[in-house]
Amino acid sequence: MKKSIYDIAKMAGVSTATVSRVMNNTDQISEATRTSVLKAIRDANYVPRGSGNARTRRKSPDSFGNSGGTFELLFCFSHGGERLHVDESKIEVQEFKHIPPEEFVSGSSFYRPISDGAIDEARKFGFKTIMHCIRKDALNSAELIQSLYDDKISGLLLAGEQPDGLAEFLKNFKLPVILVDMMAGNGAVEVTTDNLEGISQAFEHVYSLGHRKIGFMIGDDSVPAYRERHLSFVYKMAEKGLKVKEEWVYRGTNHITDAAEWGMKFFKRRDLPTAFLCTNDYCALGLLRAAFKNGVRIPEDLSIVGFDDMETSSLVTPTLTTVNVAKSEIGRFSARELIVSLKNGRRPSNAPQCRVHLKPSLVKRESTAAVKK
Repeated sequence: MKKSIYDIAKMAGVSTATVSRVMNNTDQISEATRTSVLKAIRDANYVPRGSGNARTRRKSPDSFGNSGGTFELLFCFSHGGERLHVDESKIEVQEFKHIPPEEFVSGSSFYRPISDGAIDEARKFGFKTIMHCIRKDALNSAELIQSLYDDKISGLLLAGEQPDGLAEFLKNFKLPVILVDMMAGNGAVEVTTDNLEGISQAFEHVYSLGHRKIGFMIGDDSVPAYRERHLSFVYKMAEKGLKVKEEWVYRGTNHITDAAEWGMKFFKRRDLPTAFLCTNDYCALGLLRAAFKNGVRIPEDLSIVGFDDMETSSLVTPTLTTVNVAKSEIGRFSARELIVSLKNGRRPSNAPQCRVHLKPSLVKRESTAAVKK
């Protein structure tokens, strides 16, 4: 039986990402690891995809039939991640650009429950799950797509950051795909949180505390989910007869360091809001970090509400009020939807959108308080 990249990773005791880096001859690999991977490749007589006569080795995905019960849980990322160190007076951030992606997922308080939920639910129905991570700009790579076909998976669970070329991928990929906390607008079934409801809960909370001057941190507005959250904020402001001030809206990356840098400049303004809603906890933590450094008291001077409820949100001082996303259930529902798709067949790329919304819940902590009279 032909060996796959996953077999090589297991034989060498490394991640699939590490095998890929060895084959691509990158320089972030120790000599011992490189030697171990190359030995596994030789022992298995493995031919890396993309070398030799690829035309004679490739098969049509339609010829594979049912794979016998294997899902691929594919995470897309743009960078290595941020490691946080929190104490009572500060938030320290260390950015990693080359951290092994599988380690990033297993250590993430947001992605780990999603992957655990999906893997556990798939197991209940007799399916095994392979987890793999890629850079989000590599989704339409011919090598990646062929590797998915060659490994004879039954279907794909696509998660992580919104990848480049998603519509193209969904149109061309021949196996069932479920989007896990990701939005495309057509084709594949999406399993995600109710973004409109989450921001509505956050808004009603600060509004009930008397806040009328409210800012918003949208972060990366190329992400459909964040655009939905921002639209919900705009709608709620209009519903209450309040005006959205564009100068009180942060648009940028979702990195804590970038959000904090924006906050450092923002807090020098004279005209400030009394509350901020954020599309994710990273933006909220960046704002908290800037507030610490500028002497802005939370929640006495400014109330902040995040979104996602990462573990760090309950560790900062003051603890962060945030919208809890049912992360484990998103993973579980995604696995179930993929099983349904296997029975019903792949959805046409032009099919009406089907989206499973899981209701979020507001977690009230210490970062919000009644507005000062």
